[in-house]
Amino acid sequence: MNRGRRAAQGERRPWQDEEFEDERVYYDDEPVYEEPVHDRAEEIVATNRMVLLTCTLAAMMPPFALFLLFAEKKSRAMRLYAGQSVGLTVCHLATAAALMLVNAVFGGIPYLGFLMNMILWIVYIVALILMVILRIRMMFFAWRGARFSLPVIGHWVDRFCR
Repeated sequence: MNRGRRAAQGERRPWQDEEFEDERVYYDDEPVYEEPVHDRAEEIVATNRMVLLTCTLAAMMPPFALFLLFAEKKSRAMRLYAGQSVGLTVCHLATAAALMLVNAVFGGIPYLGFLMNMILWIVYIVALILMVILRIRMMFFAWRGARFSLPVIGHWVDRFCR
C-alpha cells in the first residue's frame, strides 16, 4: 500500500535518483535522417524483362554474346553487355596465351622451368577466379538493368559498342 501512495504522489524511489543517459532532455526533438552518400547514381539502361534476361545470358555465355554483338542493332543494353562479355573473354584468352608463351620459353630450364610452371599456374588460377567474379558481377548488374563497365577495358568496349 505504501508503494501505491508513493507512486501516486510522484515520488521517486532511491534507485531512480540516478540520472541515466536516456532521461536527459534534448532540445532537438525531430530525428535527423541522412541520405546515404553515393558517388553516383546507377544509370538504368533497360527495364524490359526480356531485354534484362537477354543481357544476363549474354553476360553469362560468351558465344551467345558474340552472336548478339553482331546480330543486335537496336538495343543498346544488349550491345553493351554483349560487348563487355566478349571483352572479358578476349582478356581471359589473352592472359592464358601470354602465360602459355612464358611457360613455353622458360619450361625447358631444369629447375627454373618447374618453378615457373607452378607460379604461372597459380597466376592463371587467380586470373580465372577474378574473371569469374567479374562475370558474376556483370550478370547481377545486367539483371538489375544497371550500366556496368569493366574496370580496365570498360571504356574501350563502351566506345566500340555504341
